[in-house]
Amino acid sequence: MKIALDPHMLRALPLDEMVRTVAELGYEYIELSPRDDFMPFFLHPRADDERVAELKRALRTHGVQLSSVLPLYKWSSPDETERQAAVRYWKRVIEITADLECPLMNSEFNGRPERAAESEAAFWRSLEELLPLFEREGIALNLEAHPDDFCEENTPRSTWSAPSTSRG
Repeated sequence: MKIALDPHMLRALPLDEMVRTVAELGYEYIELSPRDDFMPFFLHPRADDERVAELKRALRTHGVQLSSVLPLYKWSSPDETERQAAVRYWKRVIEITADLECPLMNSEFNGRPERAAESEAAFWRSLEELLPLFEREGIALNLEAHPDDFCEENTPRSTWSAPSTSRG
């Protein structure tokens, strides 16, 4: 079992200092969540190859590993322009995650609960574009329902049930 720290509360620290602090707190793993200088909330990642290399060095120097990367983008937006931008951001952050040799990404469904059907359709369009990249890079993706997303519960209620396959 891996116990990882989400160092969001340390996001104002430079990368090396953030990783060092995580190590000093006794953690071996980090879940990298949005940081303004690396991959901000809902915006294109800021990390270039040099910045990615800086994080890799800090992780190696302080004996810490990435358990996961947690980006948040509007990939389920009913606004097509916003959705397409989010897919571009996802493509870059998948590339960054692969460069960091991290096997897992966690995220949320996003979208709008008052426009759930449109948001779900946008989500599936985004996944159709992104799944081949996840597969090619060997990165697993976990999604969690979140309040104010089109899917707010991990086990959505449904009045529909599958027909029985028994005969007799």
